[in-house]
Amino acid sequence: MRRKLFLPPLAALLLLLGCAPEAGPLQMAVLDLDPGTGLYDLRVVEVRTLEDVPALRGEAATPIGSAVIRLDSRRLYDGMSEAAFRAAVLSEPGAPVEAQFVEQDGVLYPSDFHSLSLATAYYHFEKARAYALARGLGAEKLRSTPFYYFPALTEDPAEGQLADNAAWFPMLRSFLLFPHKDLQGIPLSMNQGVIAHEYGHAIFNAEVLNGAWFPDVLQRWCDDPGCSDPHGSLMMGSVEEGFADIWALGVTGDLRFINRSIEPVGDRRDLEFNGSRHCYSSAAWEAEIEQARTRPYQWARYWGSRRYELGTMWASALYHAGLEPGTDLDRVIEALLASYRSTGKASLAHLAATDRRGRTFGSFDSIAQAIVIGAKDEPTAHALCKVLGDRFALDPAALDPRCDGVAPGGDCR
Repeated sequence: MRRKLFLPPLAALLLLLGCAPEAGPLQMAVLDLDPGTGLYDLRVVEVRTLEDVPALRGEAATPIGSAVIRLDSRRLYDGMSEAAFRAAVLSEPGAPVEAQFVEQDGVLYPSDFHSLSLATAYYHFEKARAYALARGLGAEKLRSTPFYYFPALTEDPAEGQLADNAAWFPMLRSFLLFPHKDLQGIPLSMNQGVIAHEYGHAIFNAEVLNGAWFPDVLQRWCDDPGCSDPHGSLMMGSVEEGFADIWALGVTGDLRFINRSIEPVGDRRDLEFNGSRHCYSSAAWEAEIEQARTRPYQWARYWGSRRYELGTMWASALYHAGLEPGTDLDRVIEALLASYRSTGKASLAHLAATDRRGRTFGSFDSIAQAIVIGAKDEPTAHALCKVLGDRFALDPAALDPRCDGVAPGGDCR
């Protein structure tokens, strides 16, 4: 996609003189959530990290347009090098975008739909990144990460190109923002919560899976066709979705961010406590695992939606821990990030790297313990022990010595 940029007078003069304006705050109109009304509207915001305004490229993200990606669901890509995989699936690698703006009173206004969509996406990536950096993400992690804007992506030629979606795709170390087609709400590529959710997936990949483009962990845990011991793989899927949702909530403060785009899905992923959906136990988990063992192929379809439901349990528990006295959601999310890599042998990264069968990673107490240990202060640790102990029927004292004497909450008991 190529778009002409109408530069503000100073920037145009600098370019004529052979200079480039330094990166710095810009006033730009984007589609953003108004916290007062709960609606998306055109708002003027400050964009701080752009290095190339026409290409909307900067520290937060690097957009790529006009890419053609062809995945074959029948083909086995394991064993390929990263370069060979890219060559195999990128029929057209794409090119930098150029956005079109008009300048008025120091504000850059996108002058067409795609320029607005791109500017909005960049700003939302910048906001998600700023929140993650403030919570402890290393500054070099996910710097200028590419996002493929409206790629032509097919998995099965008979089904056509994918649309109405957004994703973190580690095999290309990139985000994918697909074309809009049928959805009538806010496009997913312009939904701040959706962008922050996908950024949460990227953080998990960067921290827990060490940024691997083709993580071997699921193949290691499910090395037979039926995945006879799916504890680790099923837990990985659910916590990734739940943790990504809590990152989205931290960035937006919007409990129902997905409702802005897809209302039926949003209702099922509501983080407000619901006793019939948010109370669970190791015994219930083992019963579901037994179903997976006895009906592996039917389970694959079932798990497609079930992982989101279990993920919502984690996200709801973390959200409510942030409501406990003496702490807040930011400190809970800091504990979550610390649980990824910074808690030694209890960290999720260590478990993912060393757990040969996925049994340890695939237990609720191991995941909960890593998060509690990641808490920097006692009130946050106590809140996590109380709520996680209640939601998943765990003994708080077994999660961290700081929680000795902390009783589980009473929502699920």
